[in-house]
Amino acid sequence: MNGARTLEVPIDSIEGARLAAPIATRLEVCHDLSSEGWTPKVELVQQCRELVNGISTCTVVAMIRPALRGGSRALNVAAFTTTPRLLTACLDEIDACANAGAHSVAVSLLTSDGFVDMDGNARLIEHARDRGLVVAFLRTFDLLVDRERGMRDVAALGFTRFITAGVLGWDASVATLEQRIAVIRRDIDNASREATRLGRAAVEVVPAGGVRAANAKEWLTISPHLHASCRVDGVLSADEVQRLGSILDLGGVP
Repeated sequence: MNGARTLEVPIDSIEGARLAAPIATRLEVCHDLSSEGWTPKVELVQQCRELVNGISTCTVVAMIRPALRGGSRALNVAAFTTTPRLLTACLDEIDACANAGAHSVAVSLLTSDGFVDMDGNARLIEHARDRGLVVAFLRTFDLLVDRERGMRDVAALGFTRFITAGVLGWDASVATLEQRIAVIRRDIDNASREATRLGRAAVEVVPAGGVRAANAKEWLTISPHLHASCRVDGVLSADEVQRLGSILDLGGVP
């Protein structure tokens, strides 16, 4: 397993950003994490960019998940299925987040039958890269009906990374830690094979879903990249951020 260790922490407030930024490699900036996050307000993206400007190791990732009027709030394939309205909203929100100072965006458009929408995501990637943004795929990878094909698709599109809990669906509790690690290990093997076939760097597979200091060492046996909410009783915990930072050797305290 190669590569520098990274920690991505989702936040939905500038207070959360202040706690996480000194340790985290990336802040995934969202709105309303209690519902798994939506595209953040531009003011929060701006505040986070100003915060990390003096922290060379931390970057700002804006989640692109439009909250459309009358749209679904579910965490299923239908909610992320491409429509002209959703595609337009994603393009507009990429522009807004780029203008606000984001370094990166995380996007996802799916087909109605549960595959990666190749054309829709290609448009988002081109648009984001034209704005100088790194592009990641959301945890909707866990909604795909075929993970192996999904890996081929995200690799072919040129996504930099994606997060996954190693389960089908959004509820990570349906599988044991060992089962999830085994699934993500296969994802990483598939990413490596696709990288070799395409002659490019492998897509980074970032474990998520209940990643904590208590189990971080197990996750690090397969990936140097972790995504952790660092929340205790629903509130971002500075102690948990510090403990994870220490385990990843990112500046935390013992």
